[in-house]
Amino acid sequence: MKNVNRLFVIIGIIIVIIIGRFFLAQNEVIEIPTVTVVTNDQIIDSVRGSYCWHSAGDATCVDSAAPHEMVQGSDMSYIKVQPNEEIEFKYDQRMTSISIQQWLEGHNYEEIATTARFNAPSEKGLYIIAGLARFNNGDVSDTIVIEVE
Repeated sequence: MKNVNRLFVIIGIIIVIIIGRFFLAQNEVIEIPTVTVVTNDQIIDSVRGSYCWHSAGDATCVDSAAPHEMVQGSDMSYIKVQPNEEIEFKYDQRMTSISIQQWLEGHNYEEIATTARFNAPSEKGLYIIAGLARFNNGDVSDTIVIEVE
């Protein structure tokens, strides 16, 4: 009799796990998030960089060139901003973390913020800024170019 009770308990646990996994899969985000980068109600054009995304048992990873390499030789537009002007990377899904990076010479960069909202540099010049956002289903990177007047 004890063995029969144990069997029913084990079968019950397996059923609960299967049902729980089904409901978790229902809430899983399938689409890769999109970004809108804004400053003072202006949209800044961005370009999608590398990303890895997994959902419903599938995974996709795309590796792109470094942000400064994607910008070089492209016709990517940029926007003029004021020194220390506030800029924000707005994703259509909830992030778990973000790293905003200012790209320097070569393959060097400096992390300038760990929030989606940050300030433009204070000195005049052309700047390449990348946002590396992490989500429950993966991570994405997006790059913008700004000119500080």
